[in-house]
Amino acid sequence: FLTDNERILRHDEMRFPTILYAAAAALHVIEPSATVDRCDGGQRITRSRPRLFPRQMYRRAASLIQLYKERSGCPGISVCVSYAGECVYSEGFGFANVENLVPVREDTLFRIASISKSFTSILVGRLMEQSKLDLDEDIRTYLPEFPEKHVDGTYAKITARSLLNHTSGIRSYKKSAEEKGQSSYPEMLLQTRYDNALEACNLFKDDPLVHAPGKQYTYSTFGFTLLSAAIEKICTRSGPSFECYSGTQPNCVKKNSDTSKIPRFAKMDHQFSKLFTFLGLKNTFLEYHEKLMPVRASQYKRNSKGVLENTPMVDNSYKWAGGGILSTAYDLTLFANHLAYVYLDSMPMTGVIKPETLRLLWTVSASNPDEEWQPGLGWFLCRRSGGSLSQEMTCPDRLYVCHTGGAVGGTTILLLSLPCCKLSSGHEYVREDALSNLSDFTARSAKLPPICVAILTNLEDASGIKDLAVSLVELVTDCILRER
Repeated sequence: FLTDNERILRHDEMRFPTILYAAAAALHVIEPSATVDRCDGGQRITRSRPRLFPRQMYRRAASLIQLYKERSGCPGISVCVSYAGECVYSEGFGFANVENLVPVREDTLFRIASISKSFTSILVGRLMEQSKLDLDEDIRTYLPEFPEKHVDGTYAKITARSLLNHTSGIRSYKKSAEEKGQSSYPEMLLQTRYDNALEACNLFKDDPLVHAPGKQYTYSTFGFTLLSAAIEKICTRSGPSFECYSGTQPNCVKKNSDTSKIPRFAKMDHQFSKLFTFLGLKNTFLEYHEKLMPVRASQYKRNSKGVLENTPMVDNSYKWAGGGILSTAYDLTLFANHLAYVYLDSMPMTGVIKPETLRLLWTVSASNPDEEWQPGLGWFLCRRSGGSLSQEMTCPDRLYVCHTGGAVGGTTILLLSLPCCKLSSGHEYVREDALSNLSDFTARSAKLPPICVAILTNLEDASGIKDLAVSLVELVTDCILRER
């Protein structure tokens, strides 16, 4: 016989009383007079919410999320959806901490896992614009301490581009035959605190490449550790990217020829902090497990019998750039909207990077034959229609840009749905008369403003999260077009 607590922890009997669901589900009811903080150039600007969606949309969204929660067995989920830069749906489901029945709130912090890689790509974009980093330069130009690599007797040139699109040949986590298919591996459970990224490279720097750079696709978080080590060295030599970016203080930091020690301003934790501040993300941080954070979600996994368990404590300092960030669903939509309006060249203030730089990051740069989503530079992309991104677009469509995350005790996604029939004034991908050949729904949906979805959970290996995000995007799309 199972105790009451054991019944709660069993996946197939995870049915909480209605009163607990009511306490745990913090639905953000959107009223016409409500306001929302929008991130513009590092400042929070309060704006009125322009529209009120039908209650049916909220009910359908909640039903989709609740169904996913029950099927995946997630203890807690936080979801935020934005349309045209404004938050239109924000809701918490379940528990941030199961043992103490702490409900998920809108400001609950989750591990965002590999969505951290997308933040790193923005730092790379800034360094590119400052002519401090070349995507196709040998990484050893910036980081000579990293040993030379050879494949079949030929020197292997690893570049920032190949690290961003996972074609560098740097290995992934080590896994035995018995461990393959698991959601976490021993190297994901490290508890060592690393002072800088070069130190963390000791985990893999002497290992052979799994293939020649640029020849195959091998997803690698360690590749982003190497990239972050190069970023730290670049900033040590030429100064931080944010303080000098505006050009008002071109000599604010003198070039440093001694790079044996990484100064505080050049380390990834400092650079991420500056990036979060610029973007106006007040609830986004690097994860230090020893720091007290009252709204941080606990992390869980399910064992082979489906019973919920706590995950072990980990230190993610070895992969700040690849999976070390904590955030909220709301903050992630702020980040997404900032980039969406940079992409559309519609930012009223200075964007974190230039539109042409972001479009480069959001261009397919490698081939992953096993996936519909193709790698850009720190992001993954596909078309709403399912058409190939490598072929010229012949009819209006929407661009889907996303990154998922799988961490110890977490599964996440950030998804952007963007108009791609018109990128900026005067830049048309297709003729307007092409719209007449499409269904009214397809033609109109292609021109909708950005729709962004962030979903954060505190359960590792919760499959199906990408399908849920796409379903929520389609729900908003359908609702908007039916109102028009």
